[in-house]
Amino acid sequence: MLSVTSARGAIFDIDETLLDTGGNRYGNPSNALHERARLQAFQEVGKRHTIPDFITLSAEDNLRGFLDEPVHSLEAAVWHIMFTKGIVATEEIEPDNLLLREIVARKDELFEDILRADGKPFPGAVSFVAWLAENGLQDHLAIASTAIRRDIEIFLDTARLGGYFSSKRIIAKEDVTHAKPNPEAFNKAFAALSLPEPARPSVLAFEDNPRGIMSAKAAGLFTCAISTVLTKEDLLALAVPPDLVADSFDEFRELLS
Repeated sequence: MLSVTSARGAIFDIDETLLDTGGNRYGNPSNALHERARLQAFQEVGKRHTIPDFITLSAEDNLRGFLDEPVHSLEAAVWHIMFTKGIVATEEIEPDNLLLREIVARKDELFEDILRADGKPFPGAVSFVAWLAENGLQDHLAIASTAIRRDIEIFLDTARLGGYFSSKRIIAKEDVTHAKPNPEAFNKAFAALSLPEPARPSVLAFEDNPRGIMSAKAAGLFTCAISTVLTKEDLLALAVPPDLVADSFDEFRELLS
């Protein structure tokens, strides 16, 4: 069991870990920030190209497209929806597919305004990051996220967290080839901390999603799961369970003190 005094660094996911996008079990996941932008993008593209299945896509099908896809990325969620609706014939993503690229680009455009208007940190998230910095980790805090860099920087700026994460210690979607559960994002975030290789098990990795937990564990980090998406019981029952689970950042502070 690690404590804040024995930890060598900390790496955070963004969505549903630090940033409350409404995709958690305490809100209405089908109307969360990402889901709103993705659904509107589908509907706009559907009208533009006269694709009825896109125009009438339900909030529930839109949400399931993300939850049921094993790869944690926007492209994977969009492609999964396209496949289940019979728009594409194969489950294997074709990155150059024009409809896929159009929907992804429009979703990213829509999400910026939604994030600025409604994005907020989870209770205790900002003070928890500050607490880690005050306890010696100020130069060893990083981000490992599949969100685009623009969105990460918007959130860090509005939450007044930007001072804790230098640009070189932010690993975003643009920096990786493989999405979670692949460990690439966390491996790159660990490398950005400039710690010796044996320090991996002493670096805290904060996640909420099973795919992110698998990614952090595969990177050899001490994985802390916050129960925003799944309950404690569900998190501990995962095939790849985290090392530590808490319901809030205040609880993490108690456990790590």
